[in-house]
Amino acid sequence: MDNLETLEIHSKDFLIKWINAPDNSIIDWQVKPLKKSINFAFYRKKDDLSQTTEANGSSSTALDPITPPPPLNNRARSGSTASVNQFTKPNDVYKSKSRSSTLSSINEKSDLTLIKNYNKLVANELVRGKFEVSKGGMFAFVFDNSFSKTIAKSVQFKSEIVTPEQQHTYHDQHVFDLEQKSSTSGDTLQSVMLKKRRKKLQGFTKRYFVLNIQRGLLSYFKVDDRKLRGQMPIKESIVSANPSNRELIIDSGMEVWHLKAVNQADFNAWVNAFNAIKKEEVQQLPQKQEKPLSSSTISNGPTATELQVLAFKIDQLKTENPQSELVEDIHADFMTLLAKAKGEQLSSTQDTQSVFSSDFQDAQDHFYEDSGVVYLDEGKTPQQYEEINEVEESSDEEEDEEDDYQQKQGTLEAVPVATSTPEQQQQEPQAQDLPQPTVSEDDNLYPLPHDPVSRDADVPICNHTPPSVLSFVRKNVGKDLSTIAMPVTYNEPTTVLQKFAEMLEYPDIVTNALEAEVKDDSGEKILRIAAFALSSLSSQRAKERNKRKPFNPLLGETYELVREDLGFRLISEKVSHRPPVFAYHIDTESWTLAYTLAPSQKFWGKQFEVTTKGNIYLTDKLTGEVFTWTQPTTLIKNIIAGETYAEPSGTVTIKSSTGYRALVEFAKGGMWSGRSEGVSVKALDKSKKELSYTINGNWTESFTLKTKSTEKTIWQAGELLPNYQKKYGFTTFTGTLNKITAMEQGQLAPTDSRLRPDLQCYEQGDVEKAEELKNKLEQDQRVRRKELEDAGKEHEPKFFKFKGNGPVDEGDWEFIQGEKSYWNRRKDQDWDDLIKLW
Repeated sequence: MDNLETLEIHSKDFLIKWINAPDNSIIDWQVKPLKKSINFAFYRKKDDLSQTTEANGSSSTALDPITPPPPLNNRARSGSTASVNQFTKPNDVYKSKSRSSTLSSINEKSDLTLIKNYNKLVANELVRGKFEVSKGGMFAFVFDNSFSKTIAKSVQFKSEIVTPEQQHTYHDQHVFDLEQKSSTSGDTLQSVMLKKRRKKLQGFTKRYFVLNIQRGLLSYFKVDDRKLRGQMPIKESIVSANPSNRELIIDSGMEVWHLKAVNQADFNAWVNAFNAIKKEEVQQLPQKQEKPLSSSTISNGPTATELQVLAFKIDQLKTENPQSELVEDIHADFMTLLAKAKGEQLSSTQDTQSVFSSDFQDAQDHFYEDSGVVYLDEGKTPQQYEEINEVEESSDEEEDEEDDYQQKQGTLEAVPVATSTPEQQQQEPQAQDLPQPTVSEDDNLYPLPHDPVSRDADVPICNHTPPSVLSFVRKNVGKDLSTIAMPVTYNEPTTVLQKFAEMLEYPDIVTNALEAEVKDDSGEKILRIAAFALSSLSSQRAKERNKRKPFNPLLGETYELVREDLGFRLISEKVSHRPPVFAYHIDTESWTLAYTLAPSQKFWGKQFEVTTKGNIYLTDKLTGEVFTWTQPTTLIKNIIAGETYAEPSGTVTIKSSTGYRALVEFAKGGMWSGRSEGVSVKALDKSKKELSYTINGNWTESFTLKTKSTEKTIWQAGELLPNYQKKYGFTTFTGTLNKITAMEQGQLAPTDSRLRPDLQCYEQGDVEKAEELKNKLEQDQRVRRKELEDAGKEHEPKFFKFKGNGPVDEGDWEFIQGEKSYWNRRKDQDWDDLIKLW
């Protein structure tokens, strides 16, 4: 299922996507929110209630918690899908659908029944589900953006019906020509109409409407794009018309659209089409369909709807060419054809002409038929119709104003407000029962927030090849190669400090895990954290990346990384040289990450074994929940001959302070199978009971959160640099790590890796100069170390302090807070006591 349709959901609003499923079919759907989260639920019309189950499993095995969402704002409707001849509803009928109440007010009057609530779908995650339908009916996908006060959301969506007999799919697509003011073809009617805006005194605005006549679905778009803005099931709606001002009112029970045709011919065509749908004059889809629907496969002869569509075309032609004799002849011939097609339904020429009447004076009888469009005579307009002119909040968002706001604000969005039912509130712990996070002077996240920064990810092409590693390691089998001096051509243009910063390429995985509305007993949160723990492995997926190693930082070297677009700031420091130890601290608005890593690399004849000591701690600032894990062992294979590649091995356990855990297992490859990339993750609860939620995928590509019937793609690997084979196998994220942007210019600590002269020369391709500078820096470091030893002193890190009494590579290093923290010193440019490294 590709070619997903883009939907646009206004702020403080919802959008309904309808689908009509036949008996014994499967509804197969996909949805992917773009950039921002959205609430999502799946319903069925009460009138069509029947047993509905998920494909390959019962509804109780759904991926997301099956808890009732906020009740939909709609009114009770009769079992009949026909309209009524006159208004008999209360005077506030249209006011009841004011968007001020959105999805939270009239539960007992709902004509939709919840099948499954998926709660919040997080941004950029593709979610796919299947539902088995035993008895056919009308279903609704509801996208709820009522929690967002100012920002519209875009969602990619697609649904299709699969029948067991033919496995044939019916695609819900809208194809139209935006440059054409009004057109009809086969089974669609399309034109521009005016649509009343949401707020009072805002008037009407132009929108493009497409009616799928076979499906009875009316959709609308802005005239300059193809994002779906709304959809109405015409057969299940009450359609009212006022020919005196060409206005149409469509009431689905969920919402009301107040429309106005731009001319009389358009108005006539829309009324005719709506009448055809509501009077069931549209021929039903065939029971067996071998080809996609088209105008040529709907029937062997012209249907009443097709004739009415053609009538619209001729009427337009007559209006545009009133003096043309040819048009008059075509008009007369067509009236004769229409009379023959209608047969006994047409009793006079006057009835036939009513289809074309620009004045529409003779159409009242058609409007007042039992199953057609309700006619609102100008002299008999009900009070309810007058009131709809005052209740403009029931129709549409102030879209143009909102679009302007978003352009000015960029990606800024109001913080969503979480909602819960009274039952959920009773079960949820009170705020005073939760651990309170520590607040420090650095919690302001300086230098965040920051204006967007331009970053160049590209790096120069590497024109040299690394030397054979065999001559350097054949005498050092089993030894730690980090202590062996290697030529600069064996390096890539990053340092180890920058290399371990690649763990932050996908911080949105953590934010999604902590902010997603999931229950602890589902295991989804711990599995999402596990996905983050594994995501940084993908930086090694290009096999060219495994031919070189990063520069070994000097003792006291630092590296900061601030990403205003990803919402984090990172500071790291090399705190020990022998053994090499690197300390990190990362802050975001909602969580912190801290880790101290001590990598070592040994050679075992045909492969390197890379192990990394040190625990990784991720803390939820709101709840105090802490997640811990360690880095997996990685094997660098085919060192002597063949294509070199990295392969993680063994198992990894991610633990939560609540008792939940995730167990990661890497697939084992055979002797001749090449690189093994498969990963499986299972979740365990506090009693070590395995949960039904799992993660499967490849560490080189993507991870999918699964149950039996639903799946979510929660992580996908980022892009590699163009021509990455000649650029060290870098990802685009890695390519930015050594760049000095406007945010860092003149602000960095003088010990920052970006300022290493040998690294800068090497990246620009001056290998000889880089080798010379590297040797000098390393010799200067030896001199400093000898001076400390002679004075009986030890190196003292500036931004981290050791916690514990054991070896420096077996404990944790804590970030120094307060006045002398890195970020406060950066703010004051207080660097006087730092070591001069170059």
